[in-house]
Order: sequence, then structure tokens, then C-alpha cells
Amino acid sequence: MVTRYDVIELKAEITKEGFIRDKPIVTRAGIFEYRTPDGKTKREYRPEQSVFATDSLESLKSIPITDGHRGLISDGNVSGIVGTVLSPGERVDENVAAEIIIHDTKKLGKKRELSLGYTCDIKETPGEYKGQRYDCEQTNIVYNHLAVVSKGRAGNARLRLDSTDAVYGDFELEKDDPMPDPTVKLVTIRLDGIDYQASPEVNNALTKTQTDLADLKKRFDGLEAERDSFKTKLTQAEKDIVAAKTGARDEIKARLDLETVATTHKVKFDESDTDRSIKEKILTKVNPALKFDSKSDDYVNSAFDIAMTYETDKTKKVSDQVKKVTNQDSATHDDRPAAISAREQMIMRLRGEAVETDKTKAA
Repeated sequence: MVTRYDVIELKAEITKEGFIRDKPIVTRAGIFEYRTPDGKTKREYRPEQSVFATDSLESLKSIPITDGHRGLISDGNVSGIVGTVLSPGERVDENVAAEIIIHDTKKLGKKRELSLGYTCDIKETPGEYKGQRYDCEQTNIVYNHLAVVSKGRAGNARLRLDSTDAVYGDFELEKDDPMPDPTVKLVTIRLDGIDYQASPEVNNALTKTQTDLADLKKRFDGLEAERDSFKTKLTQAEKDIVAAKTGARDEIKARLDLETVATTHKVKFDESDTDRSIKEKILTKVNPALKFDSKSDDYVNSAFDIAMTYETDKTKKVSDQVKKVTNQDSATHDDRPAAISAREQMIMRLRGEAVETDKTKAA
């Protein structure tokens, strides 16, 4: 089944309500020329048995009249309706007439022709009618709408609003407008929350544009994400630089303080000495018996911090405390050794003092 559009002349009058009402010829039997999608011309024969078939004539009644062709009209595609065909088709010689009424006359503008839109089946059987060749025949014709158009495919018939020919010169005839492919059914597209009817090509182009726009937005979002990532990295790098500068100052100050302590203890050193090496030299100066082979950096650092804390205290407070605890323990006749903490024992060893243990007490 295919869709076709015919064009005929409309001779009409204006009613007292301002409507256009008439019983024009709306179609005929014979050969019609149609443009195919590839631009070629196809001659199709509309035989009388198809044009004047009862079902076909009845299908004209109540179809809408539209402002131009808008594809096949259905409940989902009712925009542009300006009137109605009031009666079934009626045979007049080789023509079909029908009563029509157009209510919205303002939309017609300079449109002065009628064009039927209908569906039919095609028999690909060429032949000849009244001496003219045709390529195929139309059968099972069912009408869908009657359009008011500026200029049709065949003939230059124009709408007359009275019975004279005087007004013909007042009507401009537009240039040939490309007819829509009658086999194409319009689809619904949605823009800004409003539905429109468009051909599949327009829908495809719109879909591609929307897809391209979505791709561009995705790329833009990706670039924004990269920019934010770079900003975060830059901020962190700036913080790292500040921290590095602060750390470097702290390291320089700590080194100078360490060199000052070494100088105070008359310890020789040079720039090649590491911090640990200088600390070991100072600790050895305090207590030559100390050995640091296989000791960890934490051990050396802890020993140095303890030694520096107590090295300037020449009153032997730790030793006195140890003696006091020992005397108190002896007064109570307790055979257990005085509880000397590991820290106190380490301090005493750093000073070269004897540390009393269970073994030394037993001896």
C-alpha cells in the first residue's frame, strides 16, 4: 500500500459566517503523474472501477481538510486541520465531487488548490489508456485528507471565491514546491517540550545533532574534570614546595644546633659527617665505653636525646634517687633489688655509673 496526493480546482463561495463551502471536484479517473523519491516520474493509472468503487467514495466522508499536506492524518497528528469533507464522493462523468466546508479561512493565505491525500495498492502492470501509456495501476483507494495547497503537481487550477474569472489575476502562483514523498509517514519529534511532525530524515538529522551535542558535552565535562585534577595537583605541589622549604629550614637549624653541641664538647667533625656520626662522636665523648655497632638510628637518637637532657645536670640527681630507693628497700629488709627503670639504667650507663642488678647484688 502506498500514499498518493492529487490536485484539482476548487471553486467556492463564502458563507455568511465567513466559511468556505462548496461541492467541488476532488478527484477523477485517468492517468496521474507522481515523482518518485529518486526524482523520476511515474505514470499511474486510476481506473474507473477503483475510483468509483463504493468503499472508496464512502471513505471521503468526514476526512479532515488541512492547510497543506502534513502526512497521513491520525489522532496523533491533527495539527493544521482547517475544515471537513461533509459527504461521500459522488461520480460526475469521470470525476468525483464532494461537499466540503473550510472553517479556518485565515490559514489559507494564497493557497488556491485542493490536493487529496490517500492510500492505495499498486499493480505493477503497465498499459495504455486513451492512447497514453502508464506504468502501473492504483487499486483499493482509501482517502485520508484533503489539503489546500499553493501549487500542485498537475495543472494550474486556482481557488475562486465567486463565479467570475475577474479575480484570477489577484492570485499569485508560487514556484514549484518539492512534494513530500507520499510513501513516507511523518514521525513525532520533541523540541523544548513541544511535539512536532517531521519526516524521518529530519528526525535522523535531529537525532544526530543531539548525539553530537551530547558527545561534545561529554568531552567538555571530561576536560573540566582534567582541569580540576590539574588544579588539585598544582595546589598540592605548592603545598609540597612550602613543606619542603620549611623542612629544609628545620633540617638546617637542627644541623647547626647539633654542630654547636659538638663544638661545646670539643668534638671534631666536618661537612662529610652525617648527623648520626656526629651524635655517636658526642656520645662516645660523654662515655667512651658506649658502642653503636649494629644499633639502629632510633637507638642512637634516643641515647643522644637522653644524654643531652641529663649531661648538664652535674648534681647526680638520678644517682641520688637510686640510692634513696635502695636505702628504703634495705630498711624494710626486702631481698628484692630496687626497681630501677630501664631509662634510669640507660642514663647511668651513659654516665659510666655502676648499675646494681640481681646478679651484682648476689655477688
